Amino acid sequence: MSMPEALQKAIESGDAELTGREVMALDESGHRAAAAGLPGLLKAMRAASPHGFLDNQAVRPLLIAGAGAISGPAAAATWLCRGELRLWWWGANDSELRLLREVTSGRSPEWRAEVAHRVADRVRATDIDWTRWHFAAELAKSAGAAPPVSDGFVVGWASGPEGADELSEDPFLDTLLPKLFEVDGVGAALADDATRTQWGRTRKSTWAGSLSDLARAGRIERATLLDGCVSRFLRGGTTHNLRWFIQLHDALEPTDDEVAARVRDYVRLLPTAPPTVADLALRQVRRTDDLERLDADLFAEAADALLFRPEKKLVRAALTWLDRTARKRDRAGATVRALTAVFTSDAVDLRDRAVKIAVKHAAHASESVREEVRDAAGGLPADLREAIAAGFGEVAAVPGPEPLPGPPPFVPREPPAPIGSLAELADDFAVRLRSDEEWPATERFLAALVEFAHRDPDGTREALRKHAEHLAPWITEPGGRPYMRSHVRESWIQFPVQHLLLPGRPHNLTEVFAALAMRRSHSAGTLNDPQLKRFLKWRLHEIASAVGTVPLLLATPTEVSGHIDPGVLVGRLERLEAAGCAPGPADLLQAMLRVPREIDPAAVVRAKGLASVAGRRVASWLAAGGLADPAVTCTVLDTPLATVGERTFRPPSQVLSIVDMPGDSEIDRLCTHPDPDRRVFGTGRLDPHTGHWAAVLPSHRDIVAAHLVPYLAGWEQYGWNQGAIMLGLAEADGPAGAATGTLLAHALANEDQDERARAVEALLVLAARGALPAAETGTALGRLAALGRIPLPRTLKALTAAADAGAHAGVWTILATALPHALPAPGQRARAGLPAMITLATRLAEMTGARGAIPEVADVAARGGTSRLVAESARLHRTLTAT
Repeated sequence: MSMPEALQKAIESGDAELTGREVMALDESGHRAAAAGLPGLLKAMRAASPHGFLDNQAVRPLLIAGAGAISGPAAAATWLCRGELRLWWWGANDSELRLLREVTSGRSPEWRAEVAHRVADRVRATDIDWTRWHFAAELAKSAGAAPPVSDGFVVGWASGPEGADELSEDPFLDTLLPKLFEVDGVGAALADDATRTQWGRTRKSTWAGSLSDLARAGRIERATLLDGCVSRFLRGGTTHNLRWFIQLHDALEPTDDEVAARVRDYVRLLPTAPPTVADLALRQVRRTDDLERLDADLFAEAADALLFRPEKKLVRAALTWLDRTARKRDRAGATVRALTAVFTSDAVDLRDRAVKIAVKHAAHASESVREEVRDAAGGLPADLREAIAAGFGEVAAVPGPEPLPGPPPFVPREPPAPIGSLAELADDFAVRLRSDEEWPATERFLAALVEFAHRDPDGTREALRKHAEHLAPWITEPGGRPYMRSHVRESWIQFPVQHLLLPGRPHNLTEVFAALAMRRSHSAGTLNDPQLKRFLKWRLHEIASAVGTVPLLLATPTEVSGHIDPGVLVGRLERLEAAGCAPGPADLLQAMLRVPREIDPAAVVRAKGLASVAGRRVASWLAAGGLADPAVTCTVLDTPLATVGERTFRPPSQVLSIVDMPGDSEIDRLCTHPDPDRRVFGTGRLDPHTGHWAAVLPSHRDIVAAHLVPYLAGWEQYGWNQGAIMLGLAEADGPAGAATGTLLAHALANEDQDERARAVEALLVLAARGALPAAETGTALGRLAALGRIPLPRTLKALTAAADAGAHAGVWTILATALPHALPAPGQRARAGLPAMITLATRLAEMTGARGAIPEVADVAARGGTSRLVAESARLHRTLTAT
């Protein structure tokens, strides 16, 4: 039985109207023939399409033909839901829905209702297919049947493009309205309802507005909507998913009786609901209280729930409510008892206010309540205990808390095990091609590549070639496209492998990069690259040239930080001497820079037996103890320009770092910063290998930090691995001074939450190792905050997390050092977040027992007035000067 010819031509022409007429002209046998031929026709049309899929013009007649020809409800629904027949954009339009009605008009209402429900069941709430939704809705309407109630269909009804303008006439309203409060996904679908209505060209009404209007008109029950909102709040959810239900609740403007009837549910929301829902619930509870319809048990439950909330805004509102109603409602005792929950709060401003309110109502509290207050006040600071004692009687101070635990101990990461076979080398090569280049793993791969290529060049070449040809064929192209050649030359994995796979490829850039790295030549045209980047380029080209010619790399680290065990270093030099080979100059220089600060005396003695030029140089280096610590400075500037001696600089982000190396050796020239030829710095564009710099000088983190400052500080809004790079510095060794502290201050303000978390981890590592430059970090933080270059609220989140994780002493020092720089002069406005910064400082001063006035804080406290800045400064000053 073949497809009716006239119908096939109509479908192939893309004419949905003609297709509809042809389908309706068929008899039962014609319908069967058409239904049998549609799958084959669809396959042929897809095969003939130049894109491999069908556009809307081709899909429409296929959908109409299937709806009219397929007799089984299940088969018809399956056809309408085929993925190849999905219409783009908003799915079916009015003409397609009219055709659907027409071609199915001969079917029974039961058939249309069943197809509607089957199609609706395939509409997903998280990804609405509007073709399916519209077809299901149209079939249900034409059948006069109840609408489907599947989750996807309900969410589609709530989020459709027509919105709520004709809701009063919607035949689905009565059935689907209760489902709005039961189906997950409705809240997310309607979260932006008000915004879409505001900016939409055709929509005039919001769902919340239309439903509340219908409730006022008596079309729907107000109780259905109010109970639905409250039940949805009680089910829980995110602020985003509950936003629309809050809008609907407010649009209904509940009456006093409606609120009082539901007050028990509002109280149940207070402990754990999202802040916006808890705020709504608190308003209703207070309203009920104003009506004198809140019983004592519900008051106590509400007060306890609110005062344990983490949101200061809600606790502050609760304190205001409790204070204003304590005597008016004759519940001073219950109020004072509830306030004791705030005595242990970390928010010192709220704690102080709770004490003040308790004292205010002390005279109206019973003796049993007064005893509870005295017991709860034992852990308060001395000045607050005295205030409680004045109102409630003598307070016995409880023993001080156990010493606070410090940050978690630092445990160095284990280095990756050496690669032991060609098969493992090939597998690692494939992994490195697919993933970002992690520096310890990259060093491991390069060490194995050099060793295997020297030991078995043909076998190594064969093992790597298949992966290269499959995953990175440009590596094996002798000519290659220019942009790909540049890409390969920048890759620490691909470039050395290319030199192994294409051994005859000319390469003469190693000496150029060597000269450039050591500032002996400007011919390569990249002098504006940072020194450490130039050095890494030199080392990369040298390694690529060395593949197959030397038995090993000298500078491969033995620790994740980048350090080399001195005994291993001497052993490698002995192997090179036995093989009659010398290390490359960049390899030798890197190996010397990776010597740890503490050198095993046995390695020094053993090194004296080395005979080669490189061996004697390393022996002298080890005997001298490695690189001495140079002078490193870092300053946050007020102006774009800075003059040092006869040189004027324009550093990015107005932070100038200097490394003063008095000599002219290769190492001196590499470490000096800024180099003598530089007046301006490169752009802030992040180099993907900047995170590797700490491993170049793992025993001198402040030198690396100084080199990083021009390229990392001031770019907090871009993420740019600030936190990850800071963590690498924390795992390195050597002095941590102003440069490290300045970078840490910037990283703690990073916009990216993950980068801030890594910066916090870096702070904890530095604190655990006794290397946190707290005063230097505080100086930079205070200067940057005063100049408006970092957002304090983000920084305070990070510092709070670090303090809570054990670095309370270090964070206190950071804040105590920062405040003199950050506090405004008389008449100036405080930076956003500064009062909260002082609050955190007060909390940490109490935790650490810090004493000793900070003159700048005392000056602000003495200004008087009611500003929060003055109040918080006065509180901190009292804490620091308490006896």
